[in-house]
Amino acid sequence: MKIVLMQDIEHLGKKEEIVEVSDGYGRNFLLPKKIALQATPANIKQLEEKKRTVQEKKEKGKLKALKIAKKLKGAKLTIERELGKEGKLFGAVTSHDIAQEIEKKFHLDIDHRKINLEEPIKVIGIEKVSLKLHPEVRIEVEVEIKKRD
Repeated sequence: MKIVLMQDIEHLGKKEEIVEVSDGYGRNFLLPKKIALQATPANIKQLEEKKRTVQEKKEKGKLKALKIAKKLKGAKLTIERELGKEGKLFGAVTSHDIAQEIEKKFHLDIDHRKINLEEPIKVIGIEKVSLKLHPEVRIEVEVEIKKRD
């Protein structure tokens, strides 16, 4: 019996893969638990359509990320903060702050989770911050933290 797996199954195959199993295993276990679908021409066509749609979506996402990366190439952001007595910042600069500055300066909406900041910036100076816009698209921007006058 040929089936289409709906989830990864160890020693059998990966999600959306077409595999051959014994009739009893397919009919009595995989199909009733909705772990698999029978590999009918209609189900195979639906699976291929879904894969094609997912691939198109990934490509559109990559193109959008490349456009954003092009706009942000060589970007320098300046964020001003007040200083305390010991020269430390009042409040750290977080990925939210950097995303807001990108929004303000470049009119680009970047999700703060795409900004790779190990920990909030707590000192004045220049930091290089990495943005992961897409699994295949990364860019660095320079963030300068200045004392507010």
